[in-house]
Amino acid sequence: MIIKLKTVLDADPMPVDKALQLIDLLDEHQIHGLMYVDDAMLYEHPTGHVVRTSRWAQTLPPEQRPTFTQVSSLAQAARDVNAVWKFALTDEDIPRLQWFGQHVEQALGLECEWSWHDQVDIARKGNSKGKRLTQWIEAQGGSMKNVIAFGDNYNDISIAGGGRHRRCDGQRR
Repeated sequence: MIIKLKTVLDADPMPVDKALQLIDLLDEHQIHGLMYVDDAMLYEHPTGHVVRTSRWAQTLPPEQRPTFTQVSSLAQAARDVNAVWKFALTDEDIPRLQWFGQHVEQALGLECEWSWHDQVDIARKGNSKGKRLTQWIEAQGGSMKNVIAFGDNYNDISIAGGGRHRRCDGQRR
């Protein structure tokens, strides 16, 4: 997904059937997911991760704040929205989360990218920040060798991968 001035310029969302299959697996394994859709993040249960992140969001200027919405059913929401971009999953049991990510990749053909030591993002295979940044730079007539990229999470490594200069601190604030 590439967004400029809150308009999606290019996108490759997760097919609804894959999102529904993933939601079934989340329910079966009792793992809570944050579903990124259209222009919001949806959740069923206010986990510690959701509460912390939504509190942090309130510190941002209103025009930059992400929207967090509690829904009664992620499955119904997945059917109702225009696009499901990804899921962010957290769990205190890291080996269980690692196993679940591998299971999802094998069973559903989706791709997992760790965004923090206890959070894994699940999206359509091939979707990454780095891929979208490269697409956008090349569409502007540029080259990644002229890009200086910064990131603060594990999943930002892909944006820095093709740039000439890169910095990923691995610290989330």
